[in-house]
Amino acid sequence: MTKYNLYKMIFSKKDELINKLESTGLKKLGSKTIDNFNLDFYFSPDPEPISIWWAETYKDFLSGVEQPKNKIYFAVLIIYSSSVCYAISLGKSHFYLKDYCDLDFGLNLAERIASEEIKIKNSKFYKNKKNKIITTYQKGSAIDFESGESMHYLKTNTIDKLNWGETVSFGHSAQFGIELKPADLPGFIDKIEKTLTEPQRFKLPKVDVVQNEEKQEELDNLLADAISGTTEISSLQTNEITLSGVEFIFSDQHEYSFYLKGDRESDTGKEELSIESLRKFIVDNQIDLRQQLNDIRIKVYNENGKDFSMPLKEAIDFVEENERYCLIDGKWHQFNQSYIQYLQEEVDKIEINLEDSDVVETSEDAFNKNKSQEGFINCDKVLEIINKKYKVEHMDLYKDSTLYYVKIGAPQKMNYNIDQSINMVKLLQNNQSRIKIMNEDKQINTICLWFIFDGRKERIKKLSDINSLILHMKLVEWKKTVQSADYKPLVRIGYRKV
Repeated sequence: MTKYNLYKMIFSKKDELINKLESTGLKKLGSKTIDNFNLDFYFSPDPEPISIWWAETYKDFLSGVEQPKNKIYFAVLIIYSSSVCYAISLGKSHFYLKDYCDLDFGLNLAERIASEEIKIKNSKFYKNKKNKIITTYQKGSAIDFESGESMHYLKTNTIDKLNWGETVSFGHSAQFGIELKPADLPGFIDKIEKTLTEPQRFKLPKVDVVQNEEKQEELDNLLADAISGTTEISSLQTNEITLSGVEFIFSDQHEYSFYLKGDRESDTGKEELSIESLRKFIVDNQIDLRQQLNDIRIKVYNENGKDFSMPLKEAIDFVEENERYCLIDGKWHQFNQSYIQYLQEEVDKIEINLEDSDVVETSEDAFNKNKSQEGFINCDKVLEIINKKYKVEHMDLYKDSTLYYVKIGAPQKMNYNIDQSINMVKLLQNNQSRIKIMNEDKQINTICLWFIFDGRKERIKKLSDINSLILHMKLVEWKKTVQSADYKPLVRIGYRKV
C-alpha cells in the first residue's frame, strides 16, 4: 500500500508554483504523459545539510567525530492537464504547496467520500474557552460537532474501500493509503474531479476562504489595529497549532524571530512567539502596521529539519468582532452556511416560552422586584451558598424548581447572562443538586434564560430569529452544559415597550 498526500492546486498558479519549487533547489528529473495528463517529478538532488541541535548539546561525548548534520530530501510530483492541476507532496514540500493550493479541497472531498465513522478530528472553536483541539475517537464513533466548532481536519474511514482505500486524512490536502502506482494517478484524479461535482453526503461546519481582495485589505486593517492595541479584541493570540496539508505543526517545538521582508538586519534573534514580543518588534522598528503588515515575517528555527520562514499572519489567531470572518493559517475565511445552519438548527431545539404581554419596567431591578408579587423569589443581589462553601450572585429569580436569569436589552447584552448561567450550572453539577435560598434548601430541575428585548418590531417565533451568531454559539454551548448536568434548558422571551 502506498501513501499519497494529494493537493488540488489552483490552476492559474501552476507556473508560480514551479518557479517557487525551482527557487528552493528542486529540479525536474523526470516527466511522463499519461492519457491527457502530464506528470513532472521535481526532486532536491543536493539538500543543504542541517545542523542537529543535540549534537551541540552533547559535543563533549562526540570528541573525534566530525560535527554531524542531516540531509533531508524532498520532492513533488505535479500532475496536470489542460484544466486541472494536482500535486503529490513528498517530505517537507507541503510547506511550499499550501501557498498555491485550494485550501478547501480536503474537506470538500470529505463531505462526499468520508464515512461518518471518525478516527481523529482537529477543530477550531469560536467564543469558547477551547481554541484548537485534536480529538481521537474509539472505533465505531460517529462524527459529532459542538457549539462554535469549525472543522479543519478529519481522519475517517471511507464509504468505498475499493475506490478510496480504507482510511483517508482530510485537511488542506487529502492523504490516501491505497494500492495505486504513480501511473494510475491520472485516472484517480479524474475520479476525484467527478466526485467533487456530486452532492454532499453530509455537511461539515467549517469556514471558506475569502476571495475578495478589497475585503482582505479591510480585514488586514482590522488585524493591524488589534495587534497595535488600538482596538480591544480578546481573540488575538498566537497559534499553538497550525495545519499544513495534513501535517500538524506545534509552536512549542520551535524558536522564532521577527524580521521585515528584505531587511534581515531587523531580525530580533531567537525568542518565544508572543503578542508582546511582536509589539516590541513593531515599536523598536517604527513599523507602520497598516502599510507593512504583510512585510513582517517570522523565522522558525526547526530542530528536526531546515529552518524556514513564514508570513506573520500564518502564526496569528484572530476573529473579526462581528464573528463572520477569521484568520486561519494566514488566510482570511468566512463562516460557511453549513456552520451557520448547524447553529440555527441546534438553538431551535431549545424549548421556548413566548410571552404575549409587554414588559413596562425600565430596569431589571424593577422587573425582578415586581415578579415577587407573582410567586417568584427575587434573588438579585443576594449571595447564595452552595455546599457551605461557594457564595454566588448568579441568579435573578426562583420559582417552582426553576432558576431564572433575566436580561433586558439587545442580543449583545444576553451573552454575559448566558455565561453566568453556565458557571452556576457547573457549580451545582460539581457539588450538589440543591441550593439554599433565603435559608431554605431548594430543588432545581430547570434552568431558564429570560430574554426581554427592547424595541423589537417583529416577534420571535424561534430562537434562530434572533440575528446574532455569537448568541447562537453561546446558546448551543449553554444547552449542552445544562443537559449534561441533568437539568432542563428553557428560554423565555419577552419584550419591553420603548
